[in-house]
Amino acid sequence: MMRICTSLIIIFCSIGTLLGQNIVKGRITSDGKPLPSVHITNIASGTITGSDDNGLYVIQARPKEELMFTYLGMDTISIIVEDVTHILNIEMYPKVEQLDEVVVEKKISRQKKLAMDYFTDSTVVNTSFGYISPATSAYHLKVIDGSEFHPGLDLLSAIASRRSGINVETYYPDKVPVRTLFMTRTLGSSLKKIPVLYEVDGMIHTDPPNWLDVSMVLRVGIIPGLQAVWRYGHIASGGVVVINTVNGVHGLREENSNKHYDRARLRNNFVTGKVISNTELKEEYPSYLKMMDGATSLEETLRIYTEYEKLFSKVPYFYLDCYRLMFEKYGGKEADEILDENVVQFQENPVWLKVLAYLYESQNRFEKAHELYKRVYMLRPEYAQSFVDMANSYRNLGLTESATSLFARHAYLQEEGLLPTDSLDLSKIVGRELDNLFAIDNNATKIRERTFNLEEQGISTRLVFEWNDSEAEFDLQFVNPNNQYFNWKHTIEDMPERIRSEKKLGYSMADFLLDDELPGTWKVNATYHGNKQLTPTYLKATIYRNYGSKLQSKEIKVFRLGLKGANQFLFDLELPSLVVRN
Repeated sequence: MMRICTSLIIIFCSIGTLLGQNIVKGRITSDGKPLPSVHITNIASGTITGSDDNGLYVIQARPKEELMFTYLGMDTISIIVEDVTHILNIEMYPKVEQLDEVVVEKKISRQKKLAMDYFTDSTVVNTSFGYISPATSAYHLKVIDGSEFHPGLDLLSAIASRRSGINVETYYPDKVPVRTLFMTRTLGSSLKKIPVLYEVDGMIHTDPPNWLDVSMVLRVGIIPGLQAVWRYGHIASGGVVVINTVNGVHGLREENSNKHYDRARLRNNFVTGKVISNTELKEEYPSYLKMMDGATSLEETLRIYTEYEKLFSKVPYFYLDCYRLMFEKYGGKEADEILDENVVQFQENPVWLKVLAYLYESQNRFEKAHELYKRVYMLRPEYAQSFVDMANSYRNLGLTESATSLFARHAYLQEEGLLPTDSLDLSKIVGRELDNLFAIDNNATKIRERTFNLEEQGISTRLVFEWNDSEAEFDLQFVNPNNQYFNWKHTIEDMPERIRSEKKLGYSMADFLLDDELPGTWKVNATYHGNKQLTPTYLKATIYRNYGSKLQSKEIKVFRLGLKGANQFLFDLELPSLVVRN
C-alpha cells in the first residue's frame, strides 16, 4: 500500500510540473460590440494585459489558474483555465444600478425563491436574517448537509471533520474549560482566538449546543468572521455556525402537507414560447449535415463528405457529426471508416474524445467507449469526471469490482489532499452512483456501510446529464403533463459558485431524481447559450428507469447543442414521474 501511495503522489506531482502554459486568446464584447481596454489579470502569476480596439487579447496561463476580466461599469468575470483552454471569447454585461425600493423588491423575491428551494437544494440555509446559499452569497459560505455526519461523532467533532479551517479546541472563560469550535481565520488577534457564535433554528447561543445530537441536524452553514460581524455584530467576530434541525421551521411547504413543493407547479409558469422540434432543428444544422442527411445513397453521402472535408479537415466536430450520421443511416462499418484515419485530429483532446465516447455508449458500443474513457483518464487524472466516467464504464462492461475500486481510489485521493473536495453537488452525485452500485450489483465490494434505499422514498427515475465542454452554458427545462415547467440554469450568471466548483474539481454533470406523484408525459427541453470557443456542445442524458430496484434499466441519448437562444426539445418520458429535487 505504501508503494501505491508513493506512486500516486509521484504521478500527481509529475502532472503539476509537466503542465505547460497555455496561450489563451479571444475577443471581449458587450452587446455584440468589441470592448477595448478591458483589464485581464492572471490571478496566480500576476500578469496583466488589456484588450485592443477590436476587443482582442492574448495572455499566458497554466491549467487551473484563474483569469479575471474587469472593466469600469461592467460585472467582473472570472474564468478558471483548463488543459484545453486556448480560446476564451468573453461577453461582458453592465452593472445594474437600481432604486432602493426596486432592490428591496428583488431581495424579497430572492428570499421567497430560496425558501421555496430549501427542501430541494441542500445548499440553502435558514438564518435569523433570511435564507442564504453559496450560489447567491458574495462571500465564501460553506454548507454541510446533515447526511454527511458520521452518527458516532459528537456535534462539534462532526462539523470539524467535514470542513477544513474549523477546529475543536478548549478555552477557559472564567477559568472554566469549554470545548467549542474555532475558525482558523477570524477578525481576532493571532494571540487571542475567538470562538464561533452559534445559531440554532433562529436562536443565538454563545455556548456550543452540545445537547444537540447529530441525527437531529438537517443542515449547517458556516459564515466567516467578517461577514458574520456585518450581520450579527462584533459578538460574531469568530464566525458563525448556523444549524438547521429536522424539527425547525424552514422553507415553504404545501398547505396541510409535509411534502415539499413540486418546483414546476410552485409558480404559475406555463410553457408558452416556441419549442424547436427535432425536425425543425435539422433545418438549422450545418450545411454538411443537411446535405449528407438528404443524400439517398451511401455513394452520394460519401461524395458529399469528401467535398466538405476539404473545408473542415481541422474541425474535430465535423468528423464526429459525420460519424454519427453515417452510423444512423448505414451502420457501424461505414461510420468507423470515417474515424479510422481522422481520430488523430482529437486524440489528445479530452473534450472531443468524450463526445465520441458518448456516441459509442448511446450505440451500446461499450468496449469502444471504455477505451476512450481510459484515454481521457490518462489525460486528466486529476478530474473527478474521469473517475466517474471510468467507473460507470466498468459497470457497463459488468466489471463492478473495478468500478467500486475506482470510486474508492477517488475517495482516498481526496482524503489525502491530492484531490480537492467540494461542498456543492459532486459529493452527492458520486454518493448516489455508489449507493446504486451497491443496491444493484450484489458482488460489488462495499467500501462503506451506509446504503441509500431510493425505493422506500418513492423515487422511480433518475436523469443524469453530462456535457463535454465545461464552458458550456445552457438551460434544462422540465415540463410536466400540465405544461408547467421548472428551469435549471447552468450559466455563470445564475450559478457562479457551482460552475466554479465544476472547474476546480473537474466535473461536468448534474442529476435529477423523479417520483410518481404526477402521472403523464414529461418533456425535457434545452436552451443553449454557447461556450467560450464558439463550438457546439454535446449533451449526454442517461435515463434510469425503476431506479434503485432490481428492474432498473438505463438508456443513453446524446444531443448536439449548437443553435443558440432557442428552446430545443430533447426527449419525453412516458412515466408517472415529476421532478422533485436536483
